Amino acid sequence: MICIGPGAVKRAQSGATLLVSMIFLVVLTLIVVSAIKVSNVNSKVAGNMQAQREAEAAAQETIEKVISTDFTTLATPSPVTVDINNSGAAGSTYSVDLNPLPTCVSVSPIKSVDLDAGNPADVPCYASGSVQNSGISGGAGNGDSMCANSNWEITASTTPPNAAVSATPAVTVRQGVATRVAVGSACN
Repeated sequence: MICIGPGAVKRAQSGATLLVSMIFLVVLTLIVVSAIKVSNVNSKVAGNMQAQREAEAAAQETIEKVISTDFTTLATPSPVTVDINNSGAAGSTYSVDLNPLPTCVSVSPIKSVDLDAGNPADVPCYASGSVQNSGISGGAGNGDSMCANSNWEITASTTPPNAAVSATPAVTVRQGVATRVAVGSACN
């Protein structure tokens, strides 16, 4: 027997320390692997959210371009290509389809008493006395002016840059627009 110190007895090692350290190593490895998987999933979620926001922005930009034109009488081009960050890169170019084309939902005539003679936008809506007696629609004695308020619905569907992966639109945006039209226009 070998004595290490006074009264010490050498005992046989059973390997418990090795077993406990291996268990801790396996647990630590599992924690690290799950943390990596969670971070990968979070990165994919963030990337998908960014792509969805970009698709929404592309659809909204197209709707705003349509609204800024005389969309009630002019043809609206479809599809429209939108470079969301003006980089020219293939991954930032969205295709936006206006389908259906802007649709008139409702129209209501504006009464002459609701017009403001001081407002330049209201001046064309006034019917003169000669127009009221000429048989032109809207100039009758029913109190209606020569203008009407119309409500339109514009729908834009965005296709992501990687359309080969997913052919379904990433986002569809619908927006209502109210505009003034002449009585007897195509909306009526």
